[in-house]
Parts: sequence; structure tokens; C-alpha cells
Amino acid sequence: MKIISIKSRQWEQYRRPILNFVKRYDKDKVDSCYSWLFKLKKHHLHQPGTCIKLALWEGKIIAVAAVSDYGTTHSAFLVSPKYVQTQIQMNLFTSLIDELGVCYTKIRYDDKQRIKYALQAGLVCFAYLKGENDLIYLWFGGGHWHIDDITEKEA
Repeated sequence: MKIISIKSRQWEQYRRPILNFVKRYDKDKVDSCYSWLFKLKKHHLHQPGTCIKLALWEGKIIAVAAVSDYGTTHSAFLVSPKYVQTQIQMNLFTSLIDELGVCYTKIRYDDKQRIKYALQAGLVCFAYLKGENDLIYLWFGGGHWHIDDITEKEA
């Protein structure tokens, strides 16, 4: 497995395969990341806190991690069902933290697998949020996180 970081010069090359992967595996109808990634242009990848990581196996995308504003605005971690039981999510979390220095993500309270990998990657659960349709999300932060980064945006 190889994890690569998508730079602006590579965005056009990987854009369509990433969108196809997200369309296939993003089952969250309420908070889908497809529209955000569809509107994303290569100059957005120059903004601080915006990063896209791909996990590749034999040249095929098996996982995508994408964040903007360090994960405070958008964060998506999608893994092909065939590889869900592997350590890919944990590796993507740690790779994002290594590159950005800090990473935030919202995880549904009943998504035990993602919570497990977030905790194993060193992320800390520090707040919760009641989203649309009364779904409860947990905020996780990793690296040099601070609770004010989230609570100021939520207020």
C-alpha cells in the first residue's frame, strides 16, 4: 500500500478517479463530500489546511482522505469495503497529521470502526454536535489541536 498526497499539479489527473471512488463508497446522504470535491479546483489545494491523501494498492485507489480548513469545514475518510478491516484509516489520519500538523474530523457516534481507528491514530474526542435529523457526531482532533478551533465556528 502506498499513501500519496495530491498536489495542485496532480489534481486534474486524479480528479475523476477520486470523484468516481467517492460516488461509489460515500453512503452518507446527509453529509456527503461529493459536492465539495466536485467544486474543488486545483488552486484550493494551495490553501492552508486543505489536503487530499490517497491510499493506493497496485495503482488502484482503495481509500481517500480529504480535509479543508484542517477538517473544521470539510473532512472525509472513505475506504473501500474490501479494506475496511485494515489499518488504512489509521495510516491516513497519521499521514494527515504529519503533513498538516493538526487535523479535525466529525465521526458519527455509532461508527465504532472509525472511532477505533481515530483513537489508535492519536486523535482525541473533545466535543459532540447534534447534526441534521438529530444525528450525533463526535469531534476528534489530532496533532496540535485546540478546542477553540471548533467551538468558535460552532457558536
